[in-house]
Amino acid sequence: MTDKYRYWHFLAPKFWLTWLGIAGLHLLAWLPWRAKVATGKGLAHIIKRVAKSRYQTLQTNIRLCFPDLNPDEQNQLIEDALFSNVFGFIETAHAWCRGLSGVRIEVQGQEHLDAAEQDGRGILYMTAHWSFLDLGAAIIGTHLSAGTIYRKHDNPLFNYFMTRSREKHLAYTVARKDVKGMIRRLRQGEGLAYMPDQDFGPKRSIFVPFFGVPTATITMTSKLAEAGNAIVLPISGYRKGLSSTYVFRIDPPLAIPSGDEEQDTILWTQWLEGVVAQHPDQYLWLHKRFKTRPPGEPSVYAKNARESL
Repeated sequence: MTDKYRYWHFLAPKFWLTWLGIAGLHLLAWLPWRAKVATGKGLAHIIKRVAKSRYQTLQTNIRLCFPDLNPDEQNQLIEDALFSNVFGFIETAHAWCRGLSGVRIEVQGQEHLDAAEQDGRGILYMTAHWSFLDLGAAIIGTHLSAGTIYRKHDNPLFNYFMTRSREKHLAYTVARKDVKGMIRRLRQGEGLAYMPDQDFGPKRSIFVPFFGVPTATITMTSKLAEAGNAIVLPISGYRKGLSSTYVFRIDPPLAIPSGDEEQDTILWTQWLEGVVAQHPDQYLWLHKRFKTRPPGEPSVYAKNARESL
């Protein structure tokens, strides 16, 4: 992906602001961990005030998914999730600029990974958009051999920096639309980390319950597993409190494909819901996960919908 470029290709003045941003990421990455946490808390207060639509999206998502919490508990979870989602930016800086230096990792479920690797088939590592997404990718790349899917950034320098940073830890990257490339890798016995937990619109999705909310979810998992003759192995993780210790968890394989794409999608979503419920603040709630609604159902993100929550 990055073979045809070098950093000296991006020395023109139009890239100077991007270089400044990259320097800022390096600065964040080399802060002591306590200073990182303090910076994250400060940024969360700023984001709450200047990125109001994102904050309202987070509020809506939490209140939809955790209706059994009382208002005080919901508000506390909203604040915790805001911090974790903002802190994810600092965790990304750390992963891209320092790798896993200074990070402690605890592994759970190693036996499931060992058994899957001994099978000899390709492995579709099912995971999700955790708040510490890129640090999680670095953790994945340290403990198993897998590639990941990427979406090209519009800024060529930032895209080069981002992709090169990810490729330090992962076996390869494949373009989001290169489905044939994904299948080829799986058929060759390679691993692929895959995250189907965002809203891609109604055309490629079916509605399945996620925390009791009908949620548009793509069915590509079944297609990739079947076409790639792959084992579907769910992986997740979480940060222990405010520390620099992360738990990397491998669960038993999911029975996908079953021949029923809807049941496969429900199974995957049930696994995801169970994992998110254990550490709900560390999921990417800033994303409009429920943007696509069933026919005739109003948007949950409309102003009047927010006020009714």
